[in-house]
Order: sequence, then C-alpha cells, then structure tokens
Amino acid sequence: MGLVVFRCDASVRIGSGHVMRCRTLARALSRRAVECVFLCRRRPGDLIALLETEFRVLPLPESPLPLRDCHSGGELLSGRELYTSWLGCTEEEDAKECLAALAEARLPPPAWLVLDHYGLAAPWQQYMQARLRLEDGSAPAVLALDDLADRAHQANVLVDANRLDPTAPDPYRDQVPEACTTLLGPAYALLDPLYPRLQPLLPVSSQLTRVLVFFGGMDTANHSAVALEALSHPRLLHLAVDVVVGAAAPHRADLENRVLQRPNTCLHVGLPSLAGLMARADLALGAAGTASWERTCLGLPCLVVPVAENQQQGARALEAAGVARCMNLEAEADPPAILQAALLELLEFPDALLAMSEACLQLGDGRGLARVVTVLLGPAPGLRLRPALSNDLWLYHWWVNDPQVRRQSFNSDPISLAQHRRWFTGRLSSGQALLRVLEDGEGLPLGQIRFERASETDARVVIGFSLDRLARGRGLAPLLLELGLAEVARCWGDGCEAYGEVLADNPASCSAFLRAGFLEGPPPRPGVRCFSKTASSVS
Repeated sequence: MGLVVFRCDASVRIGSGHVMRCRTLARALSRRAVECVFLCRRRPGDLIALLETEFRVLPLPESPLPLRDCHSGGELLSGRELYTSWLGCTEEEDAKECLAALAEARLPPPAWLVLDHYGLAAPWQQYMQARLRLEDGSAPAVLALDDLADRAHQANVLVDANRLDPTAPDPYRDQVPEACTTLLGPAYALLDPLYPRLQPLLPVSSQLTRVLVFFGGMDTANHSAVALEALSHPRLLHLAVDVVVGAAAPHRADLENRVLQRPNTCLHVGLPSLAGLMARADLALGAAGTASWERTCLGLPCLVVPVAENQQQGARALEAAGVARCMNLEAEADPPAILQAALLELLEFPDALLAMSEACLQLGDGRGLARVVTVLLGPAPGLRLRPALSNDLWLYHWWVNDPQVRRQSFNSDPISLAQHRRWFTGRLSSGQALLRVLEDGEGLPLGQIRFERASETDARVVIGFSLDRLARGRGLAPLLLELGLAEVARCWGDGCEAYGEVLADNPASCSAFLRAGFLEGPPPRPGVRCFSKTASSVS
C-alpha cells in the first residue's frame, strides 16, 4: 500500500479529539509499514508539534477565525455554520492549499485520503480526487471519519462509532455513494490497542472509590472545575480523584490550584494514554466524545456531560444503553449540585454502578482500530484458529445478529443477549462442542466455526460457521472449514464425519463447502443443501 494522507485539525476551539484518533489510526498503519503524512492547519492548540514527534506534518497556513462561535450580531452559531467557521476558509480553498503542500513536499499521490473534520465533506473530497491520480490512473480512495451525519461524503469507507442502535436506519444511506462501506457503532471505534488488551483483565466496577475526570484535552468551558466542586462535598472527600487535561488546556492553571484544595486529588497533564487511569477508576465524569468508547471498553461507567451541540445525541444514546447517566448541566442553575446528587446516589446504591459497568462490556471489544485497518489493508498474515473464550460473549452475539447472518439462518429472528448468553455458556462448558475463532496474525477475530456431536461415541458432527463482514469476499471460508476439520481430528480423532446444512439460496456458503472438498448429498428437505466430509489429521 502507498502513502496515506490525513486531513484533520486541532485547536483550543475545536478540541483535540480529531487529531488524536487520526494519530491512533496512523500508528496502526505505520506498524504495517505504511507511510502516513498529516495536513493540519496552524492554530493555537493545533498539536502539530505533538504529531511531528512521530509523523511528517505539512502545516497549512493559519486562517482568520472569529473570536467566538457567534454571528457579528451576537447570536450563537450552530450546525453547519459553526463547523464551517472552524475551517476558516472554503472547502475549495482548503483543498487547494492541501494540494500545494503535497506538491511542495514532492510526495506521490496518496493511496488513501483520511478526512476527519466537521468543516470538510464531499466538495473537498471531490476536488482532491479530481486532481490526484495514482500510477494506474485511479483516484485516491477516501476514508471519512464522522459522527454528525449532516452532510454528503464522496467516500469509499465511512466510520461513525457513535451509532449505538444496530437496528436503526443507516443515517448515511443518502449521504454516501452506494458502494461506500459504512462502519457504524462502537465496534469500529479507533482505540489504542492497549484498551482491548486490558478489557479481559479488569473487574467490573462494583463500589465507588476512585473517580476519573476528563472533559477532553482542551476543556475550554472548564467542566473539570465544576466536577471538582461537586466532588468537594464532605461525603465525597474520601474518593480518590484523577483529573486529566492536555498541555494546551486554557484552564490548566486554575485546575492546578483547585486540586491543591481537595485531598486525594491529582492533576495529570498531557498523558499519552488514559488507559491506566481508566483501569483504576470506578466512575468517570466526562464528555461524550471518543473517550466514551475507551470507557465502555474497560467497563467504566460515566456521568456524561455533553460539552458541545454534536454530543447531545451521543450522550442520550449512552444513557439509553445503560452505560452512563446524561447530565445536561448548561440548563441547570447549580451544575455542581446536580453532579453531587448523582455521585451521592451511586455511592449509596453501588448496584447501579455495577449494572452500568456490566452494560459497558456489551458495546464492543475495543478492536475497532484493527477492523478499520483490515478494511484498508486486509487481514494481517498468519491466520490461525484459537479456542473461544468466555469474554468472546459479545463478539459471538455481534456476529450472530449480523443482518446477513440472520438472513441466511434457518431462523432469521434476532437473538437476545439473554438467549445468546445461555447458548454460549452452555456450549463453552460442553464436552461435545468445539468452538473456535479464526484470527489474523495480529489477533483480530475474523470469524467462527463450531462443531457439535450428540455424544463421545457419535461420529457424526454438525458444522456451523460464519465470517465477520470484513472478512467476506476474501476466500477465507474454505480455509476456515479446513482448519476447523483439522481441529476436530486433533480433539476428537480421525473418522468423524462433519456435515453442514445450508439454505439453497446461500450460494457463498455452498461454494465454500465445495471448495473445501466437501461432498454434496441428497437434500434433507426442500430449500436446503447438505455437505459432508470426513475429518482427518492428514491434510
């Protein structure tokens, strides 16, 4: 794969989230030997110096911005007007400056353009694609990172981790080309690999002893100060508190003074990762941005405060999912008192904290970064099977409710978590079931295969398998079947006859069985095809 160019900005007004999640993706691509370059506009708090410690950055000239997010008459900007004002120029002007910077740097046309900016969309993407050509004459592909769903994108892939309801209509359906791959939901959140590694090691939160306060790297409205005031209630002073801000946060000095006035309180500035503090905390007070998915990955409940208009919907969705309580403080006369009441309630009723922590773990496994990289580069070499584990519960539930899997199942009804939990735990503990997960060379789960038999002496084994949507169309199903049969022979001995039944209108699975050397037998009933093969340790 060739060059990948990122277009994202940070500033005191915009915050740091766009740049930080792009940096996470760039790090992952770099680990697979992909060159990454950033295009960022100079602004106070632009984080360009931070990026330059790891990547080449082509700075764009600073453009004039209004001093406040409002019209000249004083009324506040909102929606597209607000986000366009953050850009400081037109989309075409921005694209021209990007092209000039790339030309001056004598860089080849990128294979991918990654866009993470509320002020840019289809006009910018189309302008760039029309003027950049790869050696084969094609235009660069576009990966759009978004969570607004308020404008069109000329994208090949679009990622929005904030869509919590998998049954809701795709909000981007009319905003992207028909061929665009939309990756929606926390399963695609761009988290540092440390988070999914920590997830299975941490207990759920069951008692409130330590609180993490983080409202983004900039925290321009100083919500951290409100949180500290709330946590200064006499009945809350025993709680240990960690406060985190970025090095460029405008209220850093104020927070340094405030933490000195409260016992058991520490201020952390410019941390490379929040994973360590999140792992220690029982509750977070924070915003509804990218950190939401870091928290849920580690089972950390939150009193979530929407700090911007675009966070309102996400905060309400987190509350509806049972992982947070939405605290709309702007309309409150006494915001610290509102937070205090919620904190005291969780202190008195720890079962509520436990329920939120458990619900967090049903929103994803934290491997969104690896999934997005797989879309761009394909699976990492070194495919293998591993046994399914108890902490694969969410993964199997996500897979089994994949729309395509449900359509191709004999019973197409969605499967509830309670129903799935009973099935999954029963199969894991059964000596007559083998559950295996197909992983790539970096440990990303790509699919599953299951074998079941009636008893130890039964040589007839039933097969069930499925591939993650990102693994389909890559010719992996026959390999999954072959690896699975080798597992049957290893665990249950040679001679087991494995068979699978497939709906006749599921040509992909039928083809996979045939390509893996299975023989087709007589149809057991109308509309169903049956395939079988004897498992052997000899390949």
